Amino acid sequence: MLQNTASDARGRLLAAAFEIATRDGVDAVSTRAVCAAAGVQAPSLYYHFGDRSGLVRAVVDAAFEEYFHRKDTSTSTDSADPRARVAAGWDAHIAFALAYPLLYPAMYPTSGPLPSQVEQSGALLRAGFDEIERAGALRPGITAALATDALRAALRGVAHAVAANPDSSDNDATSAVVRDALIQALVAGGAPD
Repeated sequence: MLQNTASDARGRLLAAAFEIATRDGVDAVSTRAVCAAAGVQAPSLYYHFGDRSGLVRAVVDAAFEEYFHRKDTSTSTDSADPRARVAAGWDAHIAFALAYPLLYPAMYPTSGPLPSQVEQSGALLRAGFDEIERAGALRPGITAALATDALRAALRGVAHAVAANPDSSDNDATSAVVRDALIQALVAGGAPD
């Protein structure tokens, strides 16, 4: 993702940190390892990012840029079927968690403060459910707010589970079962074809 970053010191540091986080996890992102991989001295890292925490935040920001780009390209569907649109968004999220299993937990931590992009992602999801609600396609008693909360909870749970064990042969089936059950419960018409 960041391999084509400009050759400036900040870009090299960020690319190195992103690669380490992707390969070994965010805990492996140390100032020493990043500086060595980027061929940059530590003062440059502190100048550009403040400290290790600032660097990790920049890595998470870069990961979210990639996440939103992938979601935009993979969920752009002309389908009028709201079930298919929800399924496409779900599948894109799970695909990202599987592509970056060691980075995903830093993007969607299970405790502590959430990155601001999590709320941006939630707002996009809510806008989609608002549209589905206006079309009268939610099941009786289901509001856009409830659908958003339910889907976010289930999606994060499944994404964390598959990211924790990305090589499991059951990941696709687990994701599909939970996705389809949730869509069945929220959207009129049942699970997507």
